[in-house]
Amino acid sequence: MAKVIGLMGESGSGKTTAMRNLPPAETFYIDCDKKGLNWKGWRKQFNEEAKNYWSSDSFSIVDQLLRKIDTEDQFKQIKYVVIDTLNGMMVAEEMRILSMQSGDKRSAWSDLAQNGWSIINQCLDMRDD
Repeated sequence: MAKVIGLMGESGSGKTTAMRNLPPAETFYIDCDKKGLNWKGWRKQFNEEAKNYWSSDSFSIVDQLLRKIDTEDQFKQIKYVVIDTLNGMMVAEEMRILSMQSGDKRSAWSDLAQNGWSIINQCLDMRDD
């Protein structure tokens, strides 16, 4: 079972900046807020070509990506996965639910909670390294 660490703090307190201390060759950054990192030159360290960056606020895409990182040889060097942020995915999903024209919104709200829980459990089930 992998170790999951949650960082919480006010905006601007350094949560994302702390990522500078992780080795880019061993780190995969999932940009759910779609704001990127906050230091000059980060795009040279984290990008799709280096296979250590992806931008999406979709629970299903992040879930698929976590499964690939966990099982595919092209990601065997990845030791750290940063999801920035779970809250970003939840807010995006809330906005999609609010824009629904019809259907059972109660079910959609339950799905939102289940999706957040599923991502956390997916992380816990990833390989030990």
